[in-house]
Order: sequence, then structure tokens, then C-alpha cells
Amino acid sequence: MPTPAPGTLDSPAIPTHVPFARRLVAPGVALLSGGLLSLSFPGWDAGFLAWFAIVPFFILLLAPRKGREYATLSAAFGFGFFGGVNYWLLAMHPLTWLGGGMTLGVSLVIVLLAWSLMALILSLSAILAFTAAGLVLRRFNSQGRLKGWQAVLVLSSFWVAMEYFQANGTFGYAWGVLASSQYKTLPLLQSIALVGPFPLSGLIVAVNAAIAWLITRREWKPLAGCLAITVAASVFGAWWLSRPVPGSPLKVALVQGDISQTEKWKKGNEFRILDTYLGLSNQAKDAQLVVWPESALPVLLAQNPTLYNRLSLETRARHQYLLTGTFNSRFGPKGQMQYFNATTMFDPLGDDIGWDAKKHLVPFGEYLPWRDTLPAIWAQTFAQLNLFEVDITPGDRPMPFPTNGAAVGTNVCFDSIFPDVLRKTAQSGAQLFVLVTNDSWYKRTYALQQHLAHGVLRAVENRRPFLQAANTGATAVVDHTGRIVAMGKTWEPLVVQGSVTPVSELTPYTRFGDWLSWLMTAVAGLFALYAWRGLKRA
Repeated sequence: MPTPAPGTLDSPAIPTHVPFARRLVAPGVALLSGGLLSLSFPGWDAGFLAWFAIVPFFILLLAPRKGREYATLSAAFGFGFFGGVNYWLLAMHPLTWLGGGMTLGVSLVIVLLAWSLMALILSLSAILAFTAAGLVLRRFNSQGRLKGWQAVLVLSSFWVAMEYFQANGTFGYAWGVLASSQYKTLPLLQSIALVGPFPLSGLIVAVNAAIAWLITRREWKPLAGCLAITVAASVFGAWWLSRPVPGSPLKVALVQGDISQTEKWKKGNEFRILDTYLGLSNQAKDAQLVVWPESALPVLLAQNPTLYNRLSLETRARHQYLLTGTFNSRFGPKGQMQYFNATTMFDPLGDDIGWDAKKHLVPFGEYLPWRDTLPAIWAQTFAQLNLFEVDITPGDRPMPFPTNGAAVGTNVCFDSIFPDVLRKTAQSGAQLFVLVTNDSWYKRTYALQQHLAHGVLRAVENRRPFLQAANTGATAVVDHTGRIVAMGKTWEPLVVQGSVTPVSELTPYTRFGDWLSWLMTAVAGLFALYAWRGLKRA
């Protein structure tokens, strides 16, 4: 009787009878590996963990297993990682500030459901990616020709494919991009100006895979190769950091009002809120551009003439550009009224020079997908999370504001977690990025720091200064290299001031986008096809 090939389904390398308790060990290790990786993200500021936290999970994947075991391990890792990164969703409870009879019990159910669904949905992408990766590794291993470089390439390409698909589409959600864990490692981070953030995530994953290979196979060459690429990318980054940018600095001031959700959305409070922001803005009389956060004025500003006129008069008296988050409306192509989460700017003469709208809306927060097809009880539950009874409409395209110092491209809230949104803003002529946001729903969690880290990546990718004005923080000034040059404390009313130099240069990433991510995703697809053909022949 022939001896089964090592690593095939008939090989003793894949046990068929394992006690239940022992079967929980491997998923438990994968869960802990994912949880440890989540601690590498901003706030915890343990970015070094990203370089080895995935090793235990990859060691498990390198061992030949049945397909459902790969899926179980991937699900455990994905839930530990994505659940850990998005832990701050739990802090949204209680949602009683939404009104509408929201009780503590209903709020708790909604928040737990939102967190668990988010973790499970994102874990599904990990299941698909790493079940496929495990099957590819198994087939290479069964043929006796699995090499270290193959293992590294398989695992890193599937990770890049996972992140790339998560960052695109209507339901895209790019909060767990591994590159953001390195937002303070500026020399290495500069490489994303060439190829975007996802290949940097792939490099981090490649190092983890190479360490796992070294531990299981005692071969060091894959790790040496990965470290050499990391060093080369850092050397390039050090040079890129040293490149000067021409132009005149622009003095900016970012106002953090620290307005509670209850106060913000209470009718009749808009004039008191305006007084708060105007009072804080008095600290920034030398600034050329003053920025207030998302929905700083939580009304349809253009339809509130008293508020609008006072703001215009104040801006003219201060002789500054003032950018604020507010809401806007217009008639749509079919005559229906459309509502926008928007920004608007007043110039030093007090004239309103236009408005821009949020590009990537939050499903079940700013609009209700399938509103007309959901069961009534689900529609009623999810509709309570919307600020309006009607859906918000996304902006059509970037609309930079012209000023004497720079073309200012604005985005709102979660726009900054999507690389392509701000890349298009740079392509539209923006020389300076401004993000207005209101992250107070996440309370005193690290969501505030994690959100800012995405802005750091967008600054580096496009070589543009990035200003983030937040209601409760994190409010910060980031230069074109991703360096945080000024930052205020969270949950305090304050003004953050600084100077930035607008940039007109287009980086390779701004010009060509995610070409390398596409290539690595295609490689992952070819690997998946290779594994599929092996399954059909088995």
C-alpha cells in the first residue's frame, strides 16, 4: 500500500480524532493572536506588536489541516482582531441622546448587535482569505515543494486582498488597515506615498509569516529578505522626509468645542453653540484659516438666516477664512429634497464661497440601506440610529475651496479612513486636507486616536498637510510628511494652532493609485485558483 504524501488529507499530519478540549486550543491561540494584534493600533501605541503578533496564527496555518479547520482558525483570529480593533463601538451605549423613546435596554441591544455584527462581517473576509491561504499552503506542502518565499507571498497577498476589498464599495470599512499601526514610524511610513497603505500592511504580514517559517522550518532566508525590504523602504523614507516643499506657510487654527451630544442636538441650542465657537475662535486672531468641526452648527445653515447672517458678519469682522461643518440641502434630479452632511466656508469679506459634502456615508447611521425592503421591525430599530428621518445623500465629487493661501479640500468624518476618497480630493486640486469630525459618540476610547492615525496616512500618501478638527478630539495639525506638529487634549474646549505649507506636487500614489494592491490581489486570486484545482482533483 503506497505511503500517503506528507500533508495530504490522508496523511497522519491531519488528525481525525481529537478530544473536544484539545480542539479548542488552536482556535483559542488564533483568537489571542488576533486580540494581541489589535493592541498594536493607535491609542494603545504598541505598534511593535504588529511585527510578530500574527506569528502564532500563521504557525497554525502552516500545519496541514482540513478546510473547515482553517475556516475555524480564521474565524477565531478575525473575531479577536476586528472585535478588538473596534471595541470602541461598545462605548456608544447608551444611545439615549438619540431621543425617540430610546431606552437603556434597546440601546444595549443595538450597540451589542452593531459590535458583534461588525466583528462577524469583517471576520468573514478573514475566513475567506485565510481558509484559501491555508488550502494553498496545504497543496504546495502535499506536493513536497512548499518554499519559504511561497509561504510568505501567499499569506501577505491574501492579507492585502482582504484589506483592499474591505476599503472599497458601498459597505467599505477600512478601520483595520494594519499600516495604521505604524503611524508614528515616519521613515517606514513614507513608502505609502509610492504604493498606498495596503502593501505596507502586506510587508508587516510578510515579516510575521517569515518568523513563523523560521520557527517551524528553521530557515532564516525569508526573514532576512523581508527585513532587507523593510530597511530599504525606511532608507527611502528618510530621504523622502528630507525633501523640502516650496511655498508660504499658512497659519491655521482648529477649534474643539467639546459640545456634548445632548447639547448639540437639542433644538434651540444652536445660538449658544455659536457663541461657544466664536468665543474660542477669539484665541486665534492671527490665523488665516479657522476650522470648526463636523456639524458644529447642527442646522441647515443656509435656511437659518439669523444664524447665517451673524456668522457672515463675524467672519468679516475677524477678516479670516472660516470653515465649519453644518448641513445643507438641495432639490435632486427628480425634484426630491436631498440632505447633506457638509462643510461650508466664509471668506474674509463674509461671503459664503460654497459648500462640499461627505463622500462615504455610514450605513445604518446616516442612511438606511434597503429602507423599503427591510422587515418593519428591523427598519424601525435601525432607523433610530439616523439623525434624520430621511437618508443623507453622499457628495458627488470633491469641491476644494479657493483661498489666498491654498486650495482647501474638505472631507467629513469617516471619509478619512478611505484612501481613495482623499486621493481624489488631491487629484481635484486640493493642496491642503481638512477633515471635520464629531467622534464624541465613542466617548473616552481610543477610537479618537485611531481616527487621527488614518489622517496621518492620508497626509503621507498624497504629501498634503492634514488638519483634523473634532468636536471632542482628537484635534490636530499634521504636516505633509505625516508628522503631528500640534495636537490638543481630548474632551476639553480648546484651540489648536499651527502653520502648514500647502503642496501641489502629486505623489506616485496620488497619480496611479493602488496598482500594487491590485497586483497582489491578482496573485492571491491565482493562488486561490491553484488551491481550487487541487480540491477538484482530490
